[in-house]
Amino acid sequence: MSSQRWAAAALIVLGLGAAGCTATPAASDVPQEKPAKVESIQGKSVKSVTLTEQAVKRVGVETTTVATADTGTVVPYQAVLYTPDGNTWVYAVTGPRQYAREQVTIANVGGNAGTDAFLSAGPAAGTTIVKTGLIELYGAELGVGK
Repeated sequence: MSSQRWAAAALIVLGLGAAGCTATPAASDVPQEKPAKVESIQGKSVKSVTLTEQAVKRVGVETTTVATADTGTVVPYQAVLYTPDGNTWVYAVTGPRQYAREQVTIANVGGNAGTDAFLSAGPAAGTTIVKTGLIELYGAELGVGK
């Protein structure tokens, strides 16, 4: 009778296992929307990055505007991206959840505790730029993680 109990227990375990194998798709089987869409910009060496709403929240994208200063324009220093070749950039907002890198020239860093970058070249005052999340945008633009 002991072997019958083991056989019954084995059938129950197999039945429970099979019950978990229903037609419900696994998370990996459900097509996932890519968090970033990267597209070429005609006539430019940089690319446009468009994030999903969820990606914007996960990355924590925050924006600000380029302000006017006595010597030109000013942005928060944290909004400046240094690339490995030594060039300096900001990400301008070009559409809903859409961003494009624009080169800037920094004339001076200073202001309140060195938190401002005074520009001698770059986007015009009033341009909306990214101040938080630019490293993630740069990674998406370059295809890091693909």
